[in-house]
Amino acid sequence: MATALTEARAPGHHHGHGASGSVVGTRDHRPPSPYLAVRAVPLIGSLIFAVVVVNFTLWWDPVTNHVDAWWVPGDFWHTFFTTSAFVHGHWGAVYDAQTGLIAFPGVLVLLSPAVALAQALHLSIGVPYTAVSTPTAWLVVEPFDLLAGCTVLFAIDAVARRLEVSARRRSLLAAAEMIALWDLLAQNWHPEDALAVSFALWALLAAFDGRWSRSGWLLGVGVAFQPLVVLVLAAVLGLAPRRRTVGLLVRAGLPGAVLLAGPLIANPSATLRAVLDQPNHPLLDHPTPWMHFAPRLGDGVVAAGPTRLVAVAVAVVVSWMVCRRTRRLDRIVWIVAVCFATRSLFEPVMVAYYIWPALAVALLVAARATRARFAAACVLSSFATVFALRGWRGEWLWWSVLVVCIVAAIVAALPSSLDRGATDRARDRQVVERAGHQAMG
Repeated sequence: MATALTEARAPGHHHGHGASGSVVGTRDHRPPSPYLAVRAVPLIGSLIFAVVVVNFTLWWDPVTNHVDAWWVPGDFWHTFFTTSAFVHGHWGAVYDAQTGLIAFPGVLVLLSPAVALAQALHLSIGVPYTAVSTPTAWLVVEPFDLLAGCTVLFAIDAVARRLEVSARRRSLLAAAEMIALWDLLAQNWHPEDALAVSFALWALLAAFDGRWSRSGWLLGVGVAFQPLVVLVLAAVLGLAPRRRTVGLLVRAGLPGAVLLAGPLIANPSATLRAVLDQPNHPLLDHPTPWMHFAPRLGDGVVAAGPTRLVAVAVAVVVSWMVCRRTRRLDRIVWIVAVCFATRSLFEPVMVAYYIWPALAVALLVAARATRARFAAACVLSSFATVFALRGWRGEWLWWSVLVVCIVAAIVAALPSSLDRGATDRARDRQVVERAGHQAMG
């Protein structure tokens, strides 16, 4: 490595430096920079994204459709009332068929203060529960959505700094990530996915520092928001010494289990149906060819859970095997992108924002690649994000286009021994220029 890194060896592992990327147990001992200065890129990006989303919410329909209404994503009010039931202790209603909740209840904890405040102030709610087209409760809860969603920009930037991506390249990365976030936060309103990926990336960094307890708890918080984080748990287990395995598993499972205990006791059948079967609606969302292998639950609903287990099994095996054999951070993060992509590859019924985790992490790894490959990843990610909003109903075309985009973006991000990062290349140029000046002098 060109930078001054020292190695803290974890028991049971041999750590070797690759041609690029950090290795497990390495920490940068350069003098710390001011907190805000280091995080200027994600901070500015979050402010820009928040301003754009808020203006889109308030003005899109009045300006473009000439309708006196705010843009409030359809899933929002289901989560609002589910959070209200959670706050008031009606845990049996959390996984009721009407709520549509199939993830763990972490998002309900996140939104509890905002929902409680909105109800205490008797703020109005909107369609489909009332005819109010400008519900004031949205103004209280939307900031929580944006704050939670934008945390992923900070997590991605933290990993990019560890990969020694230059500030200019990190700015371009933040812009690409904001485009990818649009479906997730502005169109579909699912901040829990963004938070889950944030905690997963921070857990990965903690694992690379040898902080296994911290990594386990961060994974546990991520799982409590979205079980998708289990795909990252396999990578961390592959990196960890074997004696740390049990502790990691306990910490990764405990927060979600605690939050799930109340609904499970109050309404076990509905809770198990939601968490294990994970019902989805082919008539409302996008069916894929895998729908024919998904169990039918009646009323046109299929169980997405069993096919997702196939994706989890494939991702866990591949991730664990690779992470036992490499200690390069760029390759581990790339494997995480591959694991996230398996969800889209095996999903029986797709929703537009399902593609986001794979694209977000692929962009992160691609930021270390050549200009052409990084540009290709950005174009593919942005195109997939826009295309996913199209309402095509066929089983093959819509899904196939997105799968091709995801796979191509991941291939473009594939780490190479030549991808030493913009920081390394800039340092090399400075050394050559300095040597040239000395020779001329």
